[in-house]
Amino acid sequence: MFVTWPILVFLGFGVFVVGSVVGSFLNVCIYRIPWQKSVIWPSSRCPRCLGTIAATDNVPIVGWLALRGECRTCGLPISKRYPLIEALVGLLFVGLYVTDVLCAARGDYGQIPTASLATFAYHALLTALLVAATFIDYDLYIIPDQVTVTGMVLGLLIGTMSPDIRPLPGTASSYGGGFWVGIVGLLVGAGLTAGVRTFASALLRREAMGFGDVTLMAMIGSFLGWQAAVLTFFLAPFFGLAHALFKLTTYLQKRLRGGQLSSADREIPFGPYLSMAAVALLLSWNWLWPYWAGDLFEMYRTVFWLMLGVKVGPPR
Repeated sequence: MFVTWPILVFLGFGVFVVGSVVGSFLNVCIYRIPWQKSVIWPSSRCPRCLGTIAATDNVPIVGWLALRGECRTCGLPISKRYPLIEALVGLLFVGLYVTDVLCAARGDYGQIPTASLATFAYHALLTALLVAATFIDYDLYIIPDQVTVTGMVLGLLIGTMSPDIRPLPGTASSYGGGFWVGIVGLLVGAGLTAGVRTFASALLRREAMGFGDVTLMAMIGSFLGWQAAVLTFFLAPFFGLAHALFKLTTYLQKRLRGGQLSSADREIPFGPYLSMAAVALLLSWNWLWPYWAGDLFEMYRTVFWLMLGVKVGPPR
């Protein structure tokens, strides 16, 4: 399809609308999945008056603004987080649209290749799963298997059926190769996290990391390959640094004042920062891998084999 810039801008607005609708559905998932409730039935209701929310009031972002953040029937305040999540997912989808569609190679006459749209949809699916995992983990310090195990299966299935859909160097040329890349990514993501979890728990003599983080990293690896999973794990602490400092400050203030401390004062959910790192890599991978990350992995590959006494040449 031949497209011009006005059409691309219009498509970008459409992507934001679709993202906000997905964000509205994720609000339901974030609330219901931890309590083992269906995300399809029943329809959304006010928790106070149990009145069904009308379709016009359920329009993402606009519905909340029209209601001025209150239930139409009983006036119960509606959290600002709902429209903020809808807007967040919309903006993330737009970011992926810019990265995977606008900045991707075009056809001879400016056409958008089908592969670019498929890549965008693949990354948007992963992003939606990461947003759900982030807010559930932030609220309850858990990451349900309904999110991560479902994500693992989808990452493996789509990556197998479309073996060239993963980012470099995780692309493959056959169904078997696509499946193998997903399996290796899943095992490396889960194994790395499980190893650090076991070591840190033994060192601290308490659980240092939830098992949900292991399955979350497995999901990320199945979608993106093992290289992106490794980078995600080591970049995540930098995204959580501000929260860690805030928690530490709050903890010290409570101790100095003799206040009662709880486990929440000493714990930080790691899942949100794994998700942030993964999304950041999605938005920057097209530039990050060829200009920095690829050389980094090649250097460590060479050092690893030299330590074993094996002389290696450049990768084929």
